[in-house]
Amino acid sequence: MLAAGSVLLGTSTQAQQASPTLRDFTEQRMQHQKVIGYTLGSYALANIAVGAIGASQSSGETKYFHRMNVYWNLVNLGIAGAGLLGARRKGAGDETLGQAIRQHENMKQILLLNAGLDVAYIVGGAYLLERAKNRPENRDQLRGFGKSVIGQGGFLLAFDVVNYFIFKKRGDRQAMQLVGAAPMGVGVVLPIK
Repeated sequence: MLAAGSVLLGTSTQAQQASPTLRDFTEQRMQHQKVIGYTLGSYALANIAVGAIGASQSSGETKYFHRMNVYWNLVNLGIAGAGLLGARRKGAGDETLGQAIRQHENMKQILLLNAGLDVAYIVGGAYLLERAKNRPENRDQLRGFGKSVIGQGGFLLAFDVVNYFIFKKRGDRQAMQLVGAAPMGVGVVLPIK
């Protein structure tokens, strides 16, 4: 009997330790957002450097491909920088459970919206390639820009989808554990989408 009680007590203690705290949940989300910002920023800087060198040392379609990579990644760099600045201003202890869950859900929705935009970029790049067939006077530009937009959109689509599933897998499970651990009399409403 005493051994059975010890086993049950040990299991209960382990379960409590495995359950995330609100602060852990928020810190992990904020850390993931920082990783996203640093990854996108690093990708952008690398593309800007390679694109600038490539554009200065090539001609025709290749020159336009590299040039568009520079333009595209100046925007990516701005987005990454803005995201990182926003993440620095928030403290992990400043959120309530409802706010933390809302931020988690907002991040997933942003990533899904971005994935939809990424598909639109790929389609736009394909449109530029198709348009190049009927425009011999600026065929190189349209083909270079089109290939660049398809490549950049493809990277961003993979990036956003992977990060969405990381947020979903880690965060949804933790959110449910936190909601289940909430004191009696307190509830959280999560919209089903």
